[in-house]
Amino acid sequence: MYALAVVAREGLIQVVLECERIGYNRREASQPSGFSILARAMQSEHPGIVFVRAAATGEIYPLTDVDSRMFVGLPIENQL
Repeated sequence: MYALAVVAREGLIQVVLECERIGYNRREASQPSGFSILARAMQSEHPGIVFVRAAATGEIYPLTDVDSRMFVGLPIENQL
């Protein structure tokens, strides 16, 4: 019984590590590419600063794709 508990715990650790690895891979794959305002904000730890600097320089970004609309909290049904 004790031997099976050790094997079960090791299996559980492997499952947790695998899920963590998959999560990191998905996160890296979903990072926006480019140098638009939204891409910079989504990559930043402080997106508000990115938006403030962009507003100060008069930079604009049309919220046309689903990711950008979801990021700023706009509905996406208008785009479908």
